[in-house]
Amino acid sequence: NTEMIPAISPIVFKLLTHSQEVVRKKAVVSVCKFFKIVPDTVLDNKDTIRMVLCDPDPSVMGASLHVLFEMAKANPGGCKDLVPSFVNILKQITEHKLPRDFDYHRMPAPWLQVK
Repeated sequence: NTEMIPAISPIVFKLLTHSQEVVRKKAVVSVCKFFKIVPDTVLDNKDTIRMVLCDPDPSVMGASLHVLFEMAKANPGGCKDLVPSFVNILKQITEHKLPRDFDYHRMPAPWLQVK
């Protein structure tokens, strides 16, 4: 809820650099929910969110696309510098550089392509 977010957000933002990808992914999902409730909390840590976009694990990177999508909807001009990163991610997906686990009927990660 709104009262808890300022108290737990520093802990969640620290978890974005955790060694296990499952923890990082859950932290990104939490940050997305934080942004929907209290956008200023996430916008204060915008650089940390941008670093998660370059995460070596594709599931964490895919989860970060949801947060960045919400941020871009709220302020399109603030995310223009991320366009090369988005294009690079799309290129990696279409060239089948993600693990086969992300393929759906031989289509490489269609949900990430759409996002």
